[in-house]
Amino acid sequence: MYNIYKYCFSLLIACCVVTVLSAQRNEVTNDSTKRKVVFNGIRLDLDVSPAITTFLKKGESYSFETGIQAGFNKRLYPVIELGYGGAKKLTGSGITYKGDALFYRAGMDFNLLKSKSENPIYDNLFLFGVRLGYTYFDYELQNISFVDDFWNTNITKNLGRTSSNFWFEVAGSVRVELFKNLYIGWTVRIKNMLFQPDPGALKPWHVPGYGINGDGSVWGFNYTIGYKLLNNK
Repeated sequence: MYNIYKYCFSLLIACCVVTVLSAQRNEVTNDSTKRKVVFNGIRLDLDVSPAITTFLKKGESYSFETGIQAGFNKRLYPVIELGYGGAKKLTGSGITYKGDALFYRAGMDFNLLKSKSENPIYDNLFLFGVRLGYTYFDYELQNISFVDDFWNTNITKNLGRTSSNFWFEVAGSVRVELFKNLYIGWTVRIKNMLFQPDPGALKPWHVPGYGINGDGSVWGFNYTIGYKLLNNK
């Protein structure tokens, strides 16, 4: 899986380099070559998928997020995402897991959809990119039962822990401009933890912004409604 991430990240960097070189070549004048960076505006996105996913998960986990993305040269799209997520789950053995917190992501998207017009009527995007995610939160395990060997009695305790998590994402997304400055779209992302605890060590069952914290990769989906500010197509 690491090799897949490495390949995708290398591909993204290569696309960015090609874009920059291409932009420089297209800005050739009679006297010299100059580099020109064109700002294409800022779009605010709100994820509306939790209205469905929270219902399907029966309230065991939830996540709400928003994002802000800028555009440059109609190719490079840096993005920052902020959200709040958590989980509350009762296991078959009677243990309750609880944990919630803010989470953050930052990354870069590359637009693979080249417009045939210098001033298109609608600004549609097909994006491929990477994210680095982070969250720091407290979680609790309630009603943990075990036997005291000395007194030979059953004891119930609550256990609290603090967890700091970094993860890496590869994301593909589509944004369609329905009306002037109003967008809808979706994002599919695959996530993997950058650091894992030692074998046998306690780790949180659910990580805000990441999902179920198992041993493999995690898939995520967002359906968004966005509005573009400072629009400079």
